[in-house]
Amino acid sequence: MMWERYNLMAQNAMNQGKPQEAEDLFRSAIAEAEKFDAKDPKLANSLNNLANCLRNQGKYPEAEQNYKRALEVRQKALGPLHTDLIGIYENYAKMLRAAGREAEATKMDSHARAIFMKS
Repeated sequence: MMWERYNLMAQNAMNQGKPQEAEDLFRSAIAEAEKFDAKDPKLANSLNNLANCLRNQGKYPEAEQNYKRALEVRQKALGPLHTDLIGIYENYAKMLRAAGREAEATKMDSHARAIFMKS
């Protein structure tokens, strides 16, 4: 499956310190994931992975767009309180902190904690 291949290659590129290559591969993974059913986690996972890659490069505005879309896709598929959202909220909070937006990061952490407490 091409989606899996792109994701594995992107993770390897990240581990080898090749963020631009990883970014390109994550974008390819997103293109593949768009072909799956809306409830399939592949798209949200790919968006979250790309956002993490962008965050690591200091590309915060673009990272934020991808975290928001990942949350939107997962919430639409699973509802606003599903445990699959926790990791995205936590990653989003890391990006907000790195961008110096502590108050917003605290809100993301609160969302993650609320979901965890209800599960």
